[in-house]
Amino acid sequence: MTDKERALGMIGLAARAGKVVSGSDAVTGAIRSNNVKLLIITRDISRNSLEKILKNLNGDDEITCYSFSTSEELGDALGKPNRTVAAITDKSFAEGISAILETIGEEEDT
Repeated sequence: MTDKERALGMIGLAARAGKVVSGSDAVTGAIRSNNVKLLIITRDISRNSLEKILKNLNGDDEITCYSFSTSEELGDALGKPNRTVAAITDKSFAEGISAILETIGEEEDT
């Protein structure tokens, strides 16, 4: 199992546990409510959607953000149609997923 598959699996597990909010509007609401621990934005997100999400972050240093996978892969992991953004609302899931995504980021840098 690759790290990408592990990360998507963990995201799916968090979704089944009710600890994921997905879709631009829902994630924007979660950001405004200070419920986001980890933000995952797909690499194929549109410029408008990305700007909408980033505008709502307002420089919030508490939220870790990763660019990862495609909207199809993220949607499949969540058991939903294509999704370009997902927010993890649980600290433990966020830490576990971040650890895997950090590994992926290091592999891409080399």
